[in-house]
Amino acid sequence: MKKLKKYIKQDLAMDLGTANTLIYLQDEGIVLNEPTVIALNQYGSILKVGADAKAYLGKTPEGLRAVRPLKDGVIEDFEAASLLIQSFLSMAKERRGILSPRVVICVPSNITQVEKRSVMEAARAARVRKIYLLEEVMAAAIGAGLPIYENRPMMIVDIGGGTTEVAVISRGAYICAEAIRVAGDEMDEAIRRWFVSCRSMDLGINTAERVKWTVGAAMEDSSWQDLEMDVYGKDIRSGIPQSVTVTARDLIPAFSEPVQAIVDLISDTLNGLDPVVMKSIMSVGITLTGGGSQLRGLADLLGQAVGTSVHMAEEPLTSVVKGAGKTVQDFKKYKNVFIN
Repeated sequence: MKKLKKYIKQDLAMDLGTANTLIYLQDEGIVLNEPTVIALNQYGSILKVGADAKAYLGKTPEGLRAVRPLKDGVIEDFEAASLLIQSFLSMAKERRGILSPRVVICVPSNITQVEKRSVMEAARAARVRKIYLLEEVMAAAIGAGLPIYENRPMMIVDIGGGTTEVAVISRGAYICAEAIRVAGDEMDEAIRRWFVSCRSMDLGINTAERVKWTVGAAMEDSSWQDLEMDVYGKDIRSGIPQSVTVTARDLIPAFSEPVQAIVDLISDTLNGLDPVVMKSIMSVGITLTGGGSQLRGLADLLGQAVGTSVHMAEEPLTSVVKGAGKTVQDFKKYKNVFIN
């Protein structure tokens, strides 16, 4: 029966993120995890997608354009997004059965109606007919294993590539949800600004991201503060390639602005809650998910700043798509969480 069901129809869930796109296929799990990047030729045809396309960011040869179609969690380049969705769906499953599948697409919680329509239209242009939109922070809560239908309120913070979202959930609904367009991408830009001001060196965006994951840290700690990395870039005065060595301790100030924005978001959300709800959350702590949450020391810094424990989800990078995957596995149970 399972084989027959797969032949007839398999539903999918897509975490269409600013930095990475992940796809969950019903009964199979995560089948795709690629950077949200597409490389097009001068005629608008696809040349590369995902990791192969990301290699061209900032250094595209003549006649080729590397594009990140999403910015701050929403579609910025409609045509490129449509082509990328279509390509990723094809990569995830060449044959999805003889019937059109249901596709759950995760979107930011602060998405506007115009932005929502843009996502729907891009998916339809990719020949998707049955589209369900799910807010990323709700998907993250489900994927992190939080019992969202319980009466007890729970707070989750999802730090993605383009947005950081905070939500307090109880009985399958939001008590409140807030978001800012500051997350992993802004951390990368903060690294680039730091290198310009402190090392007079210009970095490519891919290099900045590598620096973040190799030696980046939100606070000092003896286990990582002496990590070091040789970083290659261009001298901003001469344009000549050069390299410098930096440590995790050197780079901590670079992250102060985006990290403080996240601290302020969590603090403001907590302070706006009913005292009883706030007390409940402070007693059990906050769950942290998303790729951006993996910056060294970030969870500890957030906990110290807001005065409660911050627990990292077991697999923070995949919490959103796994939560969306749970909804395709059991549509009846989660039918009330979709926003369209």
